[in-house]
Amino acid sequence: MQFFDISRQFNLSDILTPFKTLEDLSHQEWILSKVRVDHDCLADSEMIEGQAVLKSNQNIQIELEWLIQDTGHELQVLFKGIETAAVSETLVVVKGAQLIDVDQQLLSSQALSLWIDGTLLPLMPNIRKEIKARLNLWDYVEYDG
Repeated sequence: MQFFDISRQFNLSDILTPFKTLEDLSHQEWILSKVRVDHDCLADSEMIEGQAVLKSNQNIQIELEWLIQDTGHELQVLFKGIETAAVSETLVVVKGAQLIDVDQQLLSSQALSLWIDGTLLPLMPNIRKEIKARLNLWDYVEYDG
C-alpha cells in the first residue's frame, strides 16, 4: 500500500511523469521524429526557422527551435539558444519526463542546453542533414523572371 503526505498538494502530472537525469537520457536512443518549418512567404525575411522534435526509445521528446543561416557556400542549420545567442523565450521543451540533477533538484535550462550541445547533438551526427533533407528548400527560393 502506498501512502501520500496529505499535507502536501500534489500535481497529478508530477506523479505520472518520470524523473530522469541527463545520464539517463544519454543512454537512450534518439531519432529525429518531426520537423516543422515556420516561414512567412509574404515577408521579406530570408530567415527560415522551425522546430525539430527528437524522440527517444523511452518516449521522451525534446523540441528544439532551429534556423537556417546562409554562409555563402552552404545552408547551415543552427539550434536557437544552444548554438546562437539565447533570447527571452523558451527554445527547448522536454516532454515525457521531468529532468533532475544528481541532487534530485529540477535541472536548469542552462544545464540542459549544455547537455544538448555537448552530448545529444554528437549522439546524432547527421541531424542537420536530416533536417535539411525534410525541407523542400525550393519553396523558399526567389525566382527571377
